[in-house]
Amino acid sequence: MLKNVGRLAGVFAAVLAGAACLGPDEYRPLGEGDFVRVSVYGYSDPFLRDGVEFRAEAEAHLKHVDNINAFGVRDNQEGEYLPDTFVVHSGSEEAKLRCFLWKDSYPEDELVAAMCRAPFLDAAPGREVRVTFNEFHDSVVLMPERPTLSSPEQDSELSVASGEDLVLAWEPLGKGDEMAWSLQPFDADAPSPCRDDVSWDHASGSMDDEGSFVVPPEALPADLPAEGCRVSLYLRRGRDGTMDPGIPMGAISGFQYHEVQMTLRP
Repeated sequence: MLKNVGRLAGVFAAVLAGAACLGPDEYRPLGEGDFVRVSVYGYSDPFLRDGVEFRAEAEAHLKHVDNINAFGVRDNQEGEYLPDTFVVHSGSEEAKLRCFLWKDSYPEDELVAAMCRAPFLDAAPGREVRVTFNEFHDSVVLMPERPTLSSPEQDSELSVASGEDLVLAWEPLGKGDEMAWSLQPFDADAPSPCRDDVSWDHASGSMDDEGSFVVPPEALPADLPAEGCRVSLYLRRGRDGTMDPGIPMGAISGFQYHEVQMTLRP
C-alpha cells in the first residue's frame, strides 16, 4: 500500500512538473498608449519569394502614441506572456507574419524594435482580408480598387534636365481615397550606381484622388548616371478598414499598387 502511495505521489509530482513546463497561456494585455497598426498591400505585378509568386503582403507592428517614431512588438516579460502574434486571412489562405528585428533606437519605450511581415497569394480588389492580433480576431479591410496609370506609359523615357513634367494620370473614383506615388530603382536589391549612388529620398509623395498629378521637379533625383536609370514608378490607392472592437487604439488599411517601368535620364 505504501509503495502504491509513493508511486501515486511520484506521478502527481510529474504531472505538476509537466504543467509548470507548459509555459504562458495568455497574451500580454494592451496598455495605455499601445497602438496596433496593420497594413495590407496588393500588387499589380507578382514578386518572387522562395520560388513562389505572390501578389500581396501584410505588415504590422505596435507603437506608442507618445513616441510615434518607435515601433515593434512588446517584450513578453521573460516568458510570462505569449509573444505578440499577427496572422493574415484571405479567403481560404492563412499566413503568420514573421517579425524581423531592427536596431532598437528607443529602448525606453519597452517595445522590441521589429517589423512583422508575411507575403500571401492574393489581395484582389474587393476581397475582404482579416488580420488577427493575439486574441483579437476581427480586424478587417475590404481591399480597394487598383489604380491604373494611363500616363506615363510603360517603357517611356524622361530627361530630368529637359524640364519636361512627369505627369501621372489615372481614373479617379471620388471616394476620398488616399493616393500616393513613389519612384525607386527597378532592381532595388541588386548593387548598382542607380541604387547606391543616387538619392531617392524625396522621390515619393501623396495627393488627392483627382485623376492627375504633376510630380514636383525637385522630387526627381538630380544625380543620375550618364546612362540614366531604369525605375519603377508606383501609384498607390489606400482605404481604411475596421479594427477589432477589443483593441482600444489601432488602424488597419488596404493598399493597391500599380507599377509602370520607365527610364529616367539626366
